[in-house]
This record gives sequence, C-alpha cells and structure tokens, in this order.
Amino acid sequence: MFQEQIFHLLTKEYSLVLASSKEDIEAVKSVRKEVLLPKYQTFETIEDEAHFLFNQDDEQSFIYLLRHNPTQRYVGTIRVFFVNPVTPIRKIPLQMYGNIQDIDHLTQALPICEVSRFALSKNLDTYEGLSSLQLRAYLSLALMAATRINFFLYHYTKIFAIMERSLQRILKRQNVYFEEIGEAVEYYGMRYPFMIKKEDFLVSGEQTEGPMGQLTRHYLKELCKNPEPFWQFIDNNPYLERSDTELERIRQLFNTEGEDVSLALLLGDL
Repeated sequence: MFQEQIFHLLTKEYSLVLASSKEDIEAVKSVRKEVLLPKYQTFETIEDEAHFLFNQDDEQSFIYLLRHNPTQRYVGTIRVFFVNPVTPIRKIPLQMYGNIQDIDHLTQALPICEVSRFALSKNLDTYEGLSSLQLRAYLSLALMAATRINFFLYHYTKIFAIMERSLQRILKRQNVYFEEIGEAVEYYGMRYPFMIKKEDFLVSGEQTEGPMGQLTRHYLKELCKNPEPFWQFIDNNPYLERSDTELERIRQLFNTEGEDVSLALLLGDL
C-alpha cells in the first residue's frame, strides 16, 4: 500500500493541474524560466527567450503543473506533446531536436506522444520526515504520474521520452517500464531515448494498484468532480475533440462501479 504520508504529500500538500487558462500558461513559463532556461543556456545561446518558454509545440500538447498548495506556488511542470491525424507537426521532439535516428517505424500508428519539458524547482519547501533528495524523487514521481493520467484520458499507442537514467530508475521502482530504443545522445546533457507501448499499461494486480495506480485513480476522481477546466482545454484546442477522450466513460464508471473501481476498467479495452 502506498504510504499514507506520501499519498498525502502528492494529493494534499501538492496537486497536479492541467494548464488550461492564460494564468496557468504564465505559470508554465515561470517554472520553465526558473528551471530550464539557465540549464539550456549552458549549452547554447537561446536568442528568443519567449519562443523557448512557450511555442507552437506547446499548442500541440497537454501541459501539467505541480502546485504547492499551502503557498499556491507552482514548482513543476511537464509536457505531453501529441501527434494525431490532424496535428500540423507530425514528428515528435525526439525526431525534430533529439537527433534520434531510425525510429520512424515506431511512430506510424497514431496517436502517439512524447513526454518532455520536465521541470522541477530547486527551491522547494521542506517536508517533515523526508530529505530534500527524497522529496524531489516523490515530486518527480508525481509529475510523471501526470503522463499516466493523460494516457487514461487519451489512449496513445506509444509514449516516448528522452531522459536521464535517474528518472528512468524512479519510474522502474514504481513498475513503469520504459524500453530503451537507442543510444545515449548529447541533448543538453547525456540523455537516453525510451518508449512504452500501450500494452505495457495493461498491467494487473499489485502493479496496477501500486503507488502510480493510487495517484492515477485519485486524480481521475478529482477530474470527474470538476471536469470544466478539462473540457475548456479540449474545446479550445484545435487538434482535439471531446469524442477523442475517455473522460465521460470514466465518469460513468465511477458512478456505476464506485470510487474504488479497478484501474483495468478505467483504462478500458485498448
């Protein structure tokens, strides 16, 4: 069972928020400016700061924020860039910017997505009982849980990511197994390309109902209680339709099966 203290940390002390308003987008820019801009400028000059902080790739993405509730301060963000039959950009960032070769055969069945722009502030409030390293690990888990929640809402055939080994190890400890699909590349530091297929989300038993599962169910329940920001995001996005998403089906399952409905049912028949 997920430790009560950690579940409290990731659902009460902190919350995941889908960026759906102008204020949310400004918060995304602010976190990226604090965390990513100095890091990326170490490797190359960014001539257009505004374009770096938010651009056309972001318009083709679900973007999530991590909020520290006691201070209402946003301390993290992560992007789920998607490609579907109507999106203008038909390649994922791995292909466009990451110099990952020979993966075209993996990106043909749509929709697909890539997890990118992971950013977590270094200026975090302390939390009793956890070291700063432990706190960062759990908050990193929460941000990655946003990508799993997003998968429940929009069924991708594959999820791609380019990340450091340390983040991949955190996910592996929570039974989230990404497959390495290429050699390490120099991409603002050494990064490895990974992929996870939709079948690998069809896990059962303890693995499904583990920490990532509990976080997923909690945030799906919260979304069903207050769906309007999500629908606002979908309605304002030119590349998505309400019928593309699973939210209404998930809402009906919570109504008919109860709040502890299995994640296998929530995931649906893929």
